[in-house]
Amino acid sequence: MKVDRKPERFCAANERIKCKYRQHLRCIGQKDEKTVLANLKHIRDFELFVKFKGFECFNADVADKYIQGMFNAELSLSYITDNIRALKDFLNWLERQRGYRSKIDYNHIDYLNISRNQRREAKSGLYQKSYSYEQIIAAIRNMPSDTDRGMREKAMVSLQALCALRISELRTVKLQNLIEEDGAYFIHVSPKNMHVKFAKTRQVVFVPLPKDIIGNVIGWRDRLIEIGFKPNDPLFPATTRNFNERNLFEDKLKSDGIKSDTTIRNIFKACFVKAGFEYLNPHSFRKTIARYAQTQSPQFLNAVRQNLGHSSIDTTLSSYGQLSELDQRRTITEIAFN
Repeated sequence: MKVDRKPERFCAANERIKCKYRQHLRCIGQKDEKTVLANLKHIRDFELFVKFKGFECFNADVADKYIQGMFNAELSLSYITDNIRALKDFLNWLERQRGYRSKIDYNHIDYLNISRNQRREAKSGLYQKSYSYEQIIAAIRNMPSDTDRGMREKAMVSLQALCALRISELRTVKLQNLIEEDGAYFIHVSPKNMHVKFAKTRQVVFVPLPKDIIGNVIGWRDRLIEIGFKPNDPLFPATTRNFNERNLFEDKLKSDGIKSDTTIRNIFKACFVKAGFEYLNPHSFRKTIARYAQTQSPQFLNAVRQNLGHSSIDTTLSSYGQLSELDQRRTITEIAFN
C-alpha cells in the first residue's frame, strides 16, 4: 500500500545554520528580537521557494528565478527590497561558514538585485498627511472630561500634541517620567521604564501650546496621585468596566498600563472623527511638529530634532518634514527679492 507523504516543511541542516545566524544577529549584529524575526521570515520565504532544499542549492540561476517569482506573485517593491537585503546579508555570512565555503559562490550573491529605478520606486512613498495644530487643539477641546476615563483620554491626546512621542512611548510612559524644572515640563524618555526605539534616552520638552492643553496633562497627573498612584505607575493606566451599585456600567482605573497600541489608536480615532476630522494615526503628530519647525529658526528645528530622537537633522527633514504643496508655494512665493 502506497502512503502519500506530506512535503517537508523544513530542512534540518537549514534549521541548524539559521539558529547560528540568529545568534550572530543578536550578539554580533546587535539586532533586537523583532528585527531578528523579520530577517528569519525573509529567509524562510526563500526556503519555501526552493522547497526546503539545503542553502547550498543557491546559485545565480536560482537567484534570478527567485526574484522573478516574487514579481510574479505581485509582492510590493518595498517588500521585495527588504527580502533581498535580508537574504543577501544571510548568504554573505553563510558563505564564510564551515561546510558552505566551497558550495556558495560569493559572486552569485550579487545576482540578488533589482533595477536602479525599482530601488528608487521602493524607497518612494505617498505624501503623508498630518494635522495642523489648530485642528489638534480643536479636537482636544471637543473631548469630554467628566469621568476618569474621559480625563485619561483627553490627557493622552494632549500629551501627544505637546511631545509627539512614538506610540510605544506614549503607551508606556510613567508618572515619574513627567518632570517639571524651572517652570518647564518635559517627558524624560528612558528605556529603563518605557518602550523606547533603539533604547535612546532623551528629554522631550513640551511645545508651548495653550495652557488648557498643558493643564489636561498636569491635571490628570494630579488626579492619579490623589487616588493613590505611585511614581512608577503608568500615566495612562488601563481601565476595566464593571456594573456599579446602581447596576450601571462604571469604568475603573487599573494599576497596570495599556497593553495594546490598537487601544491607543482607537482613542485617537474616536477623538478626531467626533470632531469632524479625518483620522490620522498618532504617529502623524511627529510630522506636525517637524513641518511646523521648518518655518521657525534653525535653533528651534534642531531642538525639535532632539525632541523626536533623531541623530541627524536629515531624518527630521526627509522623513517627517515634507511640506504640503500649499506650504511649499507659500514658502517660495513669499520670499522678497531686492
